[in-house]
Amino acid sequence: MGYYLRFITTSQQAITVPVIAAALQALDPAYTLAGDQVDGIADLLHGETFCGVLEINRPGDDIFEDDLREFRDMVGTGETEAERRVLAVLANAQAMVAVEAIWLGTDSASVLGRLDPLWDWLFAHYPGLLQADNEGFYDADDLILERNFML
Repeated sequence: MGYYLRFITTSQQAITVPVIAAALQALDPAYTLAGDQVDGIADLLHGETFCGVLEINRPGDDIFEDDLREFRDMVGTGETEAERRVLAVLANAQAMVAVEAIWLGTDSASVLGRLDPLWDWLFAHYPGLLQADNEGFYDADDLILERNFML
């Protein structure tokens, strides 16, 4: 099973697979990103555990533009402070770090827990929000806008 999580940043600071790989390995040498890093796509592993596929999307990429358009449609019109906050990030998005988290059976906690250091590092170094399918949008501390949908 699996699902997508996406960190959407408004930072102009470059974010690449090698930058993320170095950051994760500094946190825990068991992390590796393997695959075609040139295209911004890599398999994310923690030791022998396959955690998913990481992909970095940018303005101009079809998937980036399509995802942002669908997020805007799902967020709403900006009637609440949370909706306005999410819409502001979507309007100023400069990159999206997407992970298709994948696990066997029902053991999602094992894989999702291994992804937490990635999200923590991104929040510490890049302004933005995390979107999780079937949950909604998170800041570094909490769920700020619940939206039960998947792209």
